[in-house]
Amino acid sequence: MRTRVTTAAAALLAAGLTPLATTAPAAAAAAKHLDDFNGDGHRDLAVGNRGATVGGVKQAGAVAVVYGSAHGLDFTRHTVVSQNSPGIPGAAEAHDHFGADIVTRDMNRDGYADVVVTAPGEDAGDYTGTVTILWGSASGLTSGSAHHNPRYKDRGFAEDIAVGDFDADGGHDLVSVDDDHIWYLRGPFTKSGSRGAATNFDPIDGENISPDLVVAGKVTGDGTADFAVLGHDWDTDGNRVWFYKGGSGGPVKTRKVSLPSGASLTGAAVTIADYDKNGYGDLTLGSPRAGGSAQGAVYVLPGTSTGPSGSARTITQSTSGVPGGREAWDNFGSDVSAADTDGDGHTDLAVGIQGEIIGDSYFSSGGLTVLRGGPSGVTGTDARWYDLGTSGIAGKTDETGWLGASVRLRDYNRDSRAELIASAPEAGRVYVLPGTSSGPTGTGSVMLTPTSFGSTSLGYLWGRLAD
Repeated sequence: MRTRVTTAAAALLAAGLTPLATTAPAAAAAAKHLDDFNGDGHRDLAVGNRGATVGGVKQAGAVAVVYGSAHGLDFTRHTVVSQNSPGIPGAAEAHDHFGADIVTRDMNRDGYADVVVTAPGEDAGDYTGTVTILWGSASGLTSGSAHHNPRYKDRGFAEDIAVGDFDADGGHDLVSVDDDHIWYLRGPFTKSGSRGAATNFDPIDGENISPDLVVAGKVTGDGTADFAVLGHDWDTDGNRVWFYKGGSGGPVKTRKVSLPSGASLTGAAVTIADYDKNGYGDLTLGSPRAGGSAQGAVYVLPGTSTGPSGSARTITQSTSGVPGGREAWDNFGSDVSAADTDGDGHTDLAVGIQGEIIGDSYFSSGGLTVLRGGPSGVTGTDARWYDLGTSGIAGKTDETGWLGASVRLRDYNRDSRAELIASAPEAGRVYVLPGTSSGPTGTGSVMLTPTSFGSTSLGYLWGRLAD
């Protein structure tokens, strides 16, 4: 899911750390978890930091990993991978932004999850923009393979990516979008750098659109992964969704729908989830610049057998049950992530509100809300709220933190209740909130800072939590 968001990934970027060695064997089948990089059976956390300084080079970028254990994430076991790391192609250069977008999947079905990383600023000869696959192994992420624009050397590549098995052959494919192109790269991908054929769904050859985002998920209820491209349609001067249905013959565009007139794709985030358990995945757009003065909104486009519906449900802080009030520069929808947070069998939605001001403060400390899924879909009923004043969460509401700039729901300790991972980039922190039967809680939460990982360098860094 993409999303161009910020995070305090500096907390995870202790330059010079070496990959953690393990002894877990790999199975001759796809990894059980989409984020188990060392094959030990436990989910790991990956964070991309496009703004990381590597070897004194500013904004070169890096990817940081915290390894999992039987009890959840083990914050004493971590590593940082950059283009200066052994086995990783390329070199750390200024403004490469390696780690701008990351997705975790087992790309070669060897039993180890891999990390697909973009570097939109990479300048490799005539090529601009690179996708690098960091290959998982028993020793973690120790090698990589790079991919460039398949046809045009003088054009960009990989401003946003999505991964899924769109042709139902059992292997993952990759979709990359930029201002001009929609590239579909078929798997299988191999450590030697090979892949399947590339198809250019170039909108310039058909419709006059500029793609911004791409998201993968199962929308139509047939069990095959689909993807949707979100961008600006210059013919109608509005924002639209172009939906590509996956199938054995490869993805086919089956629908295009307009987004609500107030929806903005600037800084937007998107995910796909089935909140009402009707078998169809709902496309969910976090639009932090929607409304007057960036109040923000979330738009839910219900899934159907042919793709997302054009009838969007709009959720804001004015929606019944949603905590807080709709105010200028709240940026409601800074990021979105979906998973079951309380173990009731329904997928819930975490929403970041990075510009939120708490009480009479003048500081954008930020906030988070978790909206519950149920038979009626995702609503404000029994929504939960978290900020830097929530009991158990370290911090103060009278400081600028931008909590909620990046959010991710993921069950790391396998208790069927997702933990809530959230960044506060202006404060240089990442928070991990445990899941409970009533949802994430500040009690027992962990605050990570750069010193947690041996780094004393703060700074304003751009990055994202892995899809």
